[in-house]
Amino acid sequence: MQKIQDYALIGNGRSVALISRDGSMDWLCWPRFDSSSLFAKIVDKQTGGHWKIGPIASSEIKREYIAGINVLQTRFTTESGIIIITDFMPAFSEEEKEKTLQPEHEIIRRVECEKGEVEIQIEFDPRPNYGRDNPDIKDAGTLGIRIERNGQLITLKSDVKLSVKDGKCKAQSKLKAGSQLDFSLMYSKEGPAVIPPLGDLITKKLSLTVDWWQNWCRQIKYKGPYKKQVERSALALKLLSYAPSCSIIAAPTTSLPERIRGNLNWDYRFCWLRDAAFTVKAFFGLGLNDEADAFVSWLLHSTRLTLPRLKVLYDVYGESPGNNQILPYMSG
Repeated sequence: MQKIQDYALIGNGRSVALISRDGSMDWLCWPRFDSSSLFAKIVDKQTGGHWKIGPIASSEIKREYIAGINVLQTRFTTESGIIIITDFMPAFSEEEKEKTLQPEHEIIRRVECEKGEVEIQIEFDPRPNYGRDNPDIKDAGTLGIRIERNGQLITLKSDVKLSVKDGKCKAQSKLKAGSQLDFSLMYSKEGPAVIPPLGDLITKKLSLTVDWWQNWCRQIKYKGPYKKQVERSALALKLLSYAPSCSIIAAPTTSLPERIRGNLNWDYRFCWLRDAAFTVKAFFGLGLNDEADAFVSWLLHSTRLTLPRLKVLYDVYGESPGNNQILPYMSG
């Protein structure tokens, strides 16, 4: 199992994904933070599910966020060559959203060979609903790999042919210097599924996402020591803000014990008022008044529903999260 500090976070203000150093996406809940999981390997290696892309050969691994924003790049250096995997959830301005139809939710993974020749392996092993559901995976040809469940459609479109067997999708591909492969994982429920092409459109989405995050970073008014580290922390906190309601969750994970072998494995994918108060204080201190003011408005609305009492936590829309669920079959 990977250590929690070996995971990097990507997101878009609605959900997040955790990606390990070896290129495995081990945590994803869709369509929002507190939805049931599609990948949950961080909680259980056997039943959780994951989506891994990486070289077959052993490699030296280095990671960084592009331009210090929430677009992740992982560089794998093998004896035969170098590949770079870029992971992100597209984030656009409202003006850009109005120009073209976009999937309701999307994760993009781009693999580029920078030098030499590298053989990669892809393993797509979705385990919906915390591993409780066996997905019916169908190969829809040019429309990609599809999973339909409870009125939801999950689609994986890629530049490489994936073989479907026993609820998993696998493939191997050899990349040479200058070549690339694109992968787009999409979720639809509220409306008709939008399945856009890959290639140049992925390049455009990456550029727009970089621009969106860089424009957001320009709002940070901090000129003290450790500026890069402070901005990195602000970007992480921004990923915990649920854009449709402006609530702020405590953390994007659940069922990870507070201490090793401990039992305090709470679900932090909700707005715990104490934790959110610290985040809002940080936003105000960094001059991010729009985020802080929006949360205060959400707080006034949510707590008005329970006056004169306050709850310890609320869901992202200010409602009660409901009763706890205990999943004894998962090791987390």
